[in-house]
Amino acid sequence: MNKKLVVPMLCALVTACAAGPSAQVPPAAGQTQSGSSTTTPPATAPATTLSIRGTIDNYDRLTRVLVLTTPTGAVHFPIAPTTRIRQGWHKVDPADLPKLAGDRATVRYTESSGTKTVESVHVFGK
Repeated sequence: MNKKLVVPMLCALVTACAAGPSAQVPPAAGQTQSGSSTTTPPATAPATTLSIRGTIDNYDRLTRVLVLTTPTGAVHFPIAPTTRIRQGWHKVDPADLPKLAGDRATVRYTESSGTKTVESVHVFGK
């Protein structure tokens, strides 16, 4: 056997043996993989954080919906119990949002399949 071929073949053999029986060989073109499910589901696009500025119009305590008036119209945001609400450096309780009607605010949220998830509300002065 040619000595030039022996070294690469030995390296390949050592690598294959070191990988052990758990090593998987990808299927050849045109073949499908059978056995256990090792395929991953298609990745969804990561959610992008959006922000919108406007004036607090209303907050309904029962439905936990904040209405923010913007130059393009009113936008409704569901406020979760985990939503961070701040005025300056001070934490604001969601029950106090009706008192802040008329104040300017920035709402940071993500939107997926038409559902808005509010991350934070930052309230500014009038």
